Amino acid sequence: MGFLIRPVVISAIVAFLLVSALYGGALSLPLFSDDLVQIPWLESISWRELWTSPSPYGYYRPLWYTIWRGWGELVGGLRPFGLHLLNLIAHFVAAWLTGLLAARWLPPDAERETRSIAAALAAAFFAVFPFSRQAVAWPGAVYNPLVSGMAAAAVLAYDRGRGERSAWWIGTALVLAVLSSLTYETGILVAPLIVGVELIGRLRSRWKTRSWWPLAFSGLFVVSWGVWRSMRGTGVMASGLTLTDLWHNTAYLIQGLIFPIAPLAQVSVTWMGVDPVLGLWLIAVPSLLLLGWWLGRRSPDVLLLGAGWFGLFALPPVISMKADWFSLAPRFLYMTAAGVSLIWAGGMAPFVALARHRRRVAFTILIAAMLLIPAASFVRNGVRLYRMAGEAIWGAAQTVTDGQHTLLVNLPRRITPTRRLYPVGFEGITPLPIRVTADGLTYVHTGVRDVAETVAFGIVATEQPRPYTYDLFGRAVGWQEIATVAREVETVYLTRYEAGRIHLVAAGRLGDVTPDVELQASFGDLIDLLAVSHTCDQAGRVRLTTWWRARSEIDVDVSIFAHLLGQGGEMAAQADGRPLMGMMPFWLWERAEVVRDVRHFPPVDSGVYSLQLGIWEPAAGTRWSVTGRTGDFVAFEVRCP
Repeated sequence: MGFLIRPVVISAIVAFLLVSALYGGALSLPLFSDDLVQIPWLESISWRELWTSPSPYGYYRPLWYTIWRGWGELVGGLRPFGLHLLNLIAHFVAAWLTGLLAARWLPPDAERETRSIAAALAAAFFAVFPFSRQAVAWPGAVYNPLVSGMAAAAVLAYDRGRGERSAWWIGTALVLAVLSSLTYETGILVAPLIVGVELIGRLRSRWKTRSWWPLAFSGLFVVSWGVWRSMRGTGVMASGLTLTDLWHNTAYLIQGLIFPIAPLAQVSVTWMGVDPVLGLWLIAVPSLLLLGWWLGRRSPDVLLLGAGWFGLFALPPVISMKADWFSLAPRFLYMTAAGVSLIWAGGMAPFVALARHRRRVAFTILIAAMLLIPAASFVRNGVRLYRMAGEAIWGAAQTVTDGQHTLLVNLPRRITPTRRLYPVGFEGITPLPIRVTADGLTYVHTGVRDVAETVAFGIVATEQPRPYTYDLFGRAVGWQEIATVAREVETVYLTRYEAGRIHLVAAGRLGDVTPDVELQASFGDLIDLLAVSHTCDQAGRVRLTTWWRARSEIDVDVSIFAHLLGQGGEMAAQADGRPLMGMMPFWLWERAEVVRDVRHFPPVDSGVYSLQLGIWEPAAGTRWSVTGRTGDFVAFEVRCP
């Protein structure tokens, strides 16, 4: 049993279980956001260009892209599953190493069991850190867990090297600092982090001898900074930050620092109506004072390392990013997560150790659950939003696999939950930012180019579902523009937003070839129903495909009604509306234009139904009659298994 509670083992177990439970669903996600820009760029450049030029967004991160290329060779290409798996592995390693740091930096007289508790708690705090979810779920942010893991490994190596007077271990830390600076620009701070570790060690008499190694790390920082400045393009770093930006950036960082209890601030915001930032500080100030006092007495080394880590990696975003951008990009908090985890684990482990030996495991689990369940819920909800958006993105890729030129309408640019857990910052996701193109979306997933277009047609967007709101992706268009674009493609798909699902549905196409069948019916001598086709799947979902033709231009606004009636004549389901799911009203049709219209009914029970089709004129409140027949609809039999 002694081996099972060693810090190296328990932190690995905790990290693996939590990362798998919280982020395992990310393995089924597509690629999104900047992946859709960076992957085509990476595939188009040479190795020399990769190491001598910045990325499409002006950043110099050659080692990250090299890792991607190598990983792609290993797993068969830059495919979604492999890239998501890389993020999860990197996040697991970073959480595991953070657990080892917590155990190693406890006071020398700490029991082995207390060290194991600290390792487990630190790994748990890191794995569940809520503002990491963007960096873990999005492959293009893998540099965050990579550099965080390298930083933790560098500190462990340096600490061991100083304790054992081993140049090999200190050299390993130096190599890791070099690699970090080539992976991500914030990685250049790993060298100053090691210098800070040396200062803490001297302050706390951690080592008995002095060392000149910090000079090497200081020199590395200067060189890395110079290389980065010479290679970097424009990037997104902002200038001219206002005091308001700094105030909000600081509040956002403090929220990350106190994330286990930050939901209490949102409770005060909701119930008492206080300003979100004020509500956050009301919780943060006494909590941090108490935590700092306790750590100063019980684990001063952990306090200094955690606070130094947090402050060092918090500095770049707080002084260089506009508040609006920072809040939209919570991945920039990832590099502070190790410091946050060390502080909370270092504070909780001595507290848990006060309990009797037989109760410590249960007490640890109870404390961890109380502090981490809200954050875990936040992560799970975020992954759920990614999976909802991912279904629509996968659907977009699926529509172009046969090479048809496709119009994708109202894909999700941004999704925001209606309920908040934390008082400040953006809590949603941005799967398809403005800089992404339809060609990038389809090419990355299918290898096919120039087969899709995307537009935002808000007129037909459904009412906002209760659990979330959404913004639309693509160029905004109106009635005439949607008709023009639809005539240029072979098929049209519309994004449907439901409470727990976002998916694409076929809407039809304009200018379709007329089926070689007899005319089914003519309504008002103006609109012909040429053909009807329908299916019903095992879930009872009826899909109705109809072909219509306008005999002449139509100057009134009419709609199609499609009703499924049970054997007793009762309404079982309906799919009324303008053609192409509301996107192509008849008054936009050209003379003799043929449109294939697809309708999707809600699920019905198995049985035999009567499908009634006709034309409805809302302004007059009447149905158009069927030419040459008695009645105002045509009927067909539908069987559902």
